[in-house]
Amino acid sequence: MKKPKVLHNFYKSPAWLAARELKIVSVNSLCERCGQIGIEVHHKERLSFDNVYDSSVSLNQDNLELLCRDCHNKEHKRFSKEVRFDKDGNLLNPEKPK
Repeated sequence: MKKPKVLHNFYKSPAWLAARELKIVSVNSLCERCGQIGIEVHHKERLSFDNVYDSSVSLNQDNLELLCRDCHNKEHKRFSKEVRFDKDGNLLNPEKPK
């Protein structure tokens, strides 16, 4: 899904790029959850049209968290289907526990 223009523009702004770099450097480029190399600077309080220009939300270092791609995907519940098997090796449907 495409980001709305106001959010897209924010993520290209010099203020965001500086805040992002500061977060990365401050945590030694490591994911704050698992310790792998971090690449995504995540907003703990999600950005919206109402708060994107509120620097206490959008640029505040306390609201930012450096995450690796896997942790960021888990945070947003992307690709979250868990594959499970029964004792005989048969695939279990995660929505219908056996």
